[in-house]
Amino acid sequence: MFNVCSINAQERFFTFIEGWTSMAMIEYDEHYTVLGTGLNQYNANNLQFNEVSKSGQALNAWQISIPDGIGSDIGTQQSLSSYGNSKIVGVTIITEQGSLAKSKRVIFNRDFSQVLDSSWTYIPPQNEQSDLFITYQNQTNKILHGLHYYTGTKVNSVLLETDTLGNTIWEKSFACEGNCWMEPRHIIPAHDGGYIFTNTEQRRLFEGFSIDDHDVATIIKTDSLGVEQWRIRPGGLGLPYTSDYIILQPTDDGNYLCVWSDIFWRQHENPVTYNLNPDATMWFAKIAPDGTKIWEKNIQASIDRWDVDGSAYIMEQMIRTPDDNFVIITSNKLFKINQEAEIIWARNINPLNLEFSYEQIFYYKMKGISQTSDGGFIATGEFVAEPGTEFPEYIQTGFVLKLDEYGCYEADCHLEDPVSTVSPEAFTGRFSVYPNPAKDYITVEYDAVKKLESLSVVISDLNGRQVHHEKLTLQQAEVIISTDGLPAGQYFITLHNNDEVLTTEKFILVE
Repeated sequence: MFNVCSINAQERFFTFIEGWTSMAMIEYDEHYTVLGTGLNQYNANNLQFNEVSKSGQALNAWQISIPDGIGSDIGTQQSLSSYGNSKIVGVTIITEQGSLAKSKRVIFNRDFSQVLDSSWTYIPPQNEQSDLFITYQNQTNKILHGLHYYTGTKVNSVLLETDTLGNTIWEKSFACEGNCWMEPRHIIPAHDGGYIFTNTEQRRLFEGFSIDDHDVATIIKTDSLGVEQWRIRPGGLGLPYTSDYIILQPTDDGNYLCVWSDIFWRQHENPVTYNLNPDATMWFAKIAPDGTKIWEKNIQASIDRWDVDGSAYIMEQMIRTPDDNFVIITSNKLFKINQEAEIIWARNINPLNLEFSYEQIFYYKMKGISQTSDGGFIATGEFVAEPGTEFPEYIQTGFVLKLDEYGCYEADCHLEDPVSTVSPEAFTGRFSVYPNPAKDYITVEYDAVKKLESLSVVISDLNGRQVHHEKLTLQQAEVIISTDGLPAGQYFITLHNNDEVLTTEKFILVE
């Protein structure tokens, strides 16, 4: 089952794809390739690949079994890293004995049709099992990994850097006090060249109950060698609530904007039970470089105004957009906010137009989101439905959801937004990038009719990650920017006057 719609040259579609869930996506010139998890004939998890056309048609699907294991799984959307022709995936494999999980890195060719190398496997200090959540390459010969391993009594979180051959450059382990496990979530580059490493602390508060009877969102700041500089829990320990996942991005003022939710609340102590918090909302905090909290607020009033309220907000991903705002996905909600956590637009995601009821229980679970070359967005995730009026049998399958630049699945949905989106003043001048496509460098020509104060250009990739920033002189009419070290792909280059976005152009790097 899939729906496809197209208007104003921007495709929008919702497509079911093979496999249990879809986690991450890479855009090619003519199609998207989606990575997720599926089942093979032996009922073991394997990497599931789906190729989807730019109009939403499911083209090809295939599974790949990872050597040395009978099954494999991926932890987060940051399991996939693309750098040039190499596609790197961090996986957790189940060994042929079926009882031991191991962290492994797999390098694929450009189109994921062939495993080029799977020799790197993480060996924990106690030789216990380990799970890999993050594989993130941000330099030509350096790859970051976020994983955790069992010590025999608890679980420690690990941040480590290797070269492309698998040699360890540095490795740092992080633990939480007491009966507590650490589960990595994201790695975000910090302003100073270090890293922001987010984790969920799965805490055992009561003897005899499960280890994760209370989850706490944690931010760890490290230097460029993984040495911990500070650790904070912006939502506190959360009792009686859990804060669970936390996501964040650097802001232009040198700080960090993070968001979490008070998802569950403790109702009983004997036995301990947690239910969805009926008053759950999204909490934002601006964090200074030293880890202090500058401000904190929830946005429930804005959520109510946009009519996207729900019983829970499970934070999955936060990306930066070329206009220097952020897009956030929860399980079935999509928000675009500015750097002060004010909503620009917000969407409920229900492309099948189903009505939730006890006769038909269903869930959309978005796992990852990327901005596409046409300015829109594409989300990957999982759809689950219990047997009911619309689905006679249980269904659990991956999906791909393509939205336009306003986060709309239905045409012109933004015209009915409760507040008008104020567009920046039209740019009157000249701003061009050539050659396009480019290889080793780009030339940027600029001129403006209006009086300008401080010009700069920012280059961002399709995930909104800033890869270059350069100040411009008002007297100079052009500048040459080296693209050495940037992987092939599509990029946005934005002209700024102080904090004002003047205009944005797209360009392509080829190998």
